[in-house]
Amino acid sequence: MKAFRDYLRNFGLLQRNVWLWLWAALVMGIGRQVFMVLRNQYLVDLGLADQQVTSVQGFNSLGGLLIALPAVVIISRFRAKTLLACICVANALGFAAQGLFGTLEVFQGAALAAGVAMSLNMALGAPFLMRNTGIKERIFGFALLSTISWPLSGFLGALLSGLLQQWFAGFGDVAMLGETVPAQLFGYRATLLVAAGFVLFALLPIALVREGAPDGAGKTLRQILTFHDKKKLLWLGLPEMVIGFGAGLTIPFFNVYFKNEWGLTPQQIAPVFMAMFGVLVVGYLATPPLVRRFGPVKVMIASQILSLPFFIELALGHYLWAAITAFIARQVLMNGSDPIYKQFAQEVADERDRNAVAVWVHSSRHIFFTIANFVSGYLIAMDDGRFRIVIGTTIVCYVAAIAIELAVLPGLNRARRFKLALSTRSERLTTPQLPS
Repeated sequence: MKAFRDYLRNFGLLQRNVWLWLWAALVMGIGRQVFMVLRNQYLVDLGLADQQVTSVQGFNSLGGLLIALPAVVIISRFRAKTLLACICVANALGFAAQGLFGTLEVFQGAALAAGVAMSLNMALGAPFLMRNTGIKERIFGFALLSTISWPLSGFLGALLSGLLQQWFAGFGDVAMLGETVPAQLFGYRATLLVAAGFVLFALLPIALVREGAPDGAGKTLRQILTFHDKKKLLWLGLPEMVIGFGAGLTIPFFNVYFKNEWGLTPQQIAPVFMAMFGVLVVGYLATPPLVRRFGPVKVMIASQILSLPFFIELALGHYLWAAITAFIARQVLMNGSDPIYKQFAQEVADERDRNAVAVWVHSSRHIFFTIANFVSGYLIAMDDGRFRIVIGTTIVCYVAAIAIELAVLPGLNRARRFKLALSTRSERLTTPQLPS
């Protein structure tokens, strides 16, 4: 009970700005997840060819790559609330355009814009939390943002997407912008408009965020793009590259895995993913006490090592219940280290490189994740539609990443602890003492 009260007390230390950011992340996340669940199904029901469907994901990944370097300048020159508001509007317009028009060109353009917005959003959160949290509650802020941004909003978005699509489809064929839209397609299009509304709702908490001038105010372009500790940037990005490649081989295709390996239907697969999101919420929220007790490096590496046996079970495929359990456990253990690593990278980095580190850590994983998406198809085809080769390759990648982390992270952590000790001492010396 005491531990639970201490847990809540640390959440209570989070500032008003952080809570507003979290509310914005929740409603934006629900809107995005509604879209993500339905998009591919919508494209298939429109009768698009397989190459056209995959091209939409390709444009999405391309958008994320295009913004990688400019993001360092953008998040240094503009306030976080301004950028998040722009991201909101861009995502909402993209969802609305696909709901209103629904042509391949619209989907590709919206996917490109969404990739830019999503990558910018991912790079924006870590520096914002560093500016608006203290040492004590910081890990709780990072864990809560990760929880809200993906598993919690994913669970709610997945639930809402099916309910809304079926409800709107019940209206039958509907006249829309001068054309008659079949009931099934109208269900998709109306639900995408609702998703756009969710995203726009995030503008309300964003408007209430209060912050000063951005970090890059008054700096030249050359000063913003000067990286003060390039070696540290390299070491922080290297394990993310290897993990990103391994994840890109399998993560986007787990629904295909359950279909090909176990013959599950989409209706049977959906509860598996909802259960995964639910358990992942608990997993993310459990990380702060573990980090407090054992330190970030031990928790990250231990969780990654523990995920490997579950990946092996997915490859061997003894029983369906074992595969589902292994899938959920693997997701929780591997993804649970994400908020820890984002905070760790921010604390390790030179303060002048924090924006660059946020972009670099995200982009390092995203670039190799994208490359692996294309490689995965060939590996699955080599195995006649099965996943033994692709999962085996992912395991090799994860083992290599763990080896790199074991070699690099302990040294970075010693420097981090020394820096935090100096920061804590400085805070104590500058805080006015009340008379006893």
